[in-house]
Amino acid sequence: MERELRRILGEDLANYLELMRAKLAFAEELYGIKMNYVPLITEGEIVVLDKNDGKIKWLRTKSPLTVDELKSLAEKIKKNLESGYVEMLLAMNMSCVNGPGE
Repeated sequence: MERELRRILGEDLANYLELMRAKLAFAEELYGIKMNYVPLITEGEIVVLDKNDGKIKWLRTKSPLTVDELKSLAEKIKKNLESGYVEMLLAMNMSCVNGPGE
């Protein structure tokens, strides 16, 4: 699936998803909160990136997307990543967490 993900989304966005996983791990260490998922699509059925295994999944069932599902949702995922929508969602969640010393 990793190879398919890179082929469908492209190298840059696949690498960016790895960076997102690292950001979650950093936030977990820094703030002491558990964040297992990054929302990639929030309209309709929610699609997330699982921090633990790096797979793109349906939030409702926690099951990974099939190759066909990934292909059909790839444009929406790309749009949300490239527009900064996913980063905005993470930033909004971080404001709810007290930082060090607060």
